[in-house]
Amino acid sequence: MSSLFVNIIDLDKTNGHIVCSLQTSIVLFVCRYIKAPVILVVSTNIEDKHNIFKFSINDLSYTVILENDLPRPAADCLLPVFQSDNGYYCTAGFCSSLRMLIKSIQKNWIWLLGFRQSCLSACAEVSSWTKYCEVQLQASIKTFFDYQISDENATYEIPIQLARFECHLSQPLQIHNINKRLNEKSLHPTQRFADEDNPTLSDVLILPNIYIAYELLGENTMNTFLPLTLKWYKSILERLDIGSYLENIIFDRVKLPKNLILPEVPFYSLYKCDLRRYNPRAKTYVKQNVQEIIQAFDTLNINIDLSSNNLCPIDWDELPYEVRPSGGDIPDKRLIRKTQQLENLIQSTLNVVKDGDVVVDFCCGSGHLGIVIAYLVPNLTVILVDNKEESLRRARERVEKLDLKNIMIVHSNLDYFKANFQVGLCLHGCGVATDLVLEKCLQQNAAFVVCPCCYGGVQDNHILEYPRSQALRQANFSFEDYLVLCHCADQTHFDPNCTKTQQGYTCMAAVDKDRASRAMEVGYNVTLSKLEPPTCTPKNNMLIGIPS
Repeated sequence: MSSLFVNIIDLDKTNGHIVCSLQTSIVLFVCRYIKAPVILVVSTNIEDKHNIFKFSINDLSYTVILENDLPRPAADCLLPVFQSDNGYYCTAGFCSSLRMLIKSIQKNWIWLLGFRQSCLSACAEVSSWTKYCEVQLQASIKTFFDYQISDENATYEIPIQLARFECHLSQPLQIHNINKRLNEKSLHPTQRFADEDNPTLSDVLILPNIYIAYELLGENTMNTFLPLTLKWYKSILERLDIGSYLENIIFDRVKLPKNLILPEVPFYSLYKCDLRRYNPRAKTYVKQNVQEIIQAFDTLNINIDLSSNNLCPIDWDELPYEVRPSGGDIPDKRLIRKTQQLENLIQSTLNVVKDGDVVVDFCCGSGHLGIVIAYLVPNLTVILVDNKEESLRRARERVEKLDLKNIMIVHSNLDYFKANFQVGLCLHGCGVATDLVLEKCLQQNAAFVVCPCCYGGVQDNHILEYPRSQALRQANFSFEDYLVLCHCADQTHFDPNCTKTQQGYTCMAAVDKDRASRAMEVGYNVTLSKLEPPTCTPKNNMLIGIPS
């Protein structure tokens, strides 16, 4: 049977409530609303214990287990986690686990996932909307409870994410076929919810946060500073008949000063695609001083071992069809190059692993790399990790046909994955994903075999900052100049005589030397090599790190 696991601090049956974090109270609110059962995991490690909420257990369908009794792979992730009934596949993360819960009872509730069932499907690292619903709004609401009044006449700034939501609601909807729907009059031009013209899971997840703000600020304050939010709040209560479930969320009332102000925020929506976010003239990568930046990098004298990668081709014909790249639906025009890429990483991995190791294939896609490793070395445990549900569906089909018992699959953003492992792999993790993988490996003191990709996609986020190494930071190498290197690193082509290609490879090497230097600073031995043959992909750098 599929299960949703959430962590709690305590269960107080005498007083009829659960003691938990704000995030857990929102998850339980959703479960109560859609009448879904939940497994409460009594945890000793709740990060925000100073922000304690309670949730009424009246009419909540639940069972209770201890943290040590969590099954794998759910135990390898931060809760909440939705684990499927086959026992080797789970979905971790606040938004993702609730999406999967809704899909498991889709007959009644699939409408919550919105158009094309895509609501909150992108991870917080790349989606400003998911980041807002999953991270930023909750963090902003918790600042209410950190505040201690010392002077009633003091000025209190309303949490900034409430101001951002108010601004968001003032912006036009950005949904599929909006012009056509307006012409057909199937869409009311002034009717909007959080991210579509009908309520979705986004609205349900935002609602408890706004409920808390409403209770603490009062209706008059909301009407003065957040009138569109108040209108949205009342529309949701009326449309979904959901108000009684909010009363299950119990929290202390906080006294606030009389003088309130609303912080100023940029006048654009929370959508990443809002064009007003961007000023083309401010794009740093259009600078023409690339060579100056490369020269400045070269003066830092970051020395990384450059090794050759003597490739020994694999006899794929001896392996079952589902193990081969062709068994993972690779198009014929890509098959040869994909096979060559895999052979490089497989060989490097086999040189690193030891009997009994846990190997994680990050950004695994359909499992092309991890499945081969698991088949060739049965005494390893291989965990496939990716945030794309459709890719993992194909991986599951391959694993089940092969009847591999040493593979687990985790559908998750990288920041929700917390398993202990000895080797981390990543073939063409896009942009920031490569650095998130490397950071996971460094935290675990695990070896890594990584082939980066999409250098121009790097960006500061709520987990990482660039440059990665202390060497570049102490040299005051600016983030803007770093982005120039990353952008130029994506201008690689298969023509080795092309000036842009040569410049691109130079910039690729610079970015990867920064990554290698970050690992070396915490005690790793790192080599940088090229995939063989280099023509198998324009992004042909491979970083291999061994903890010393």
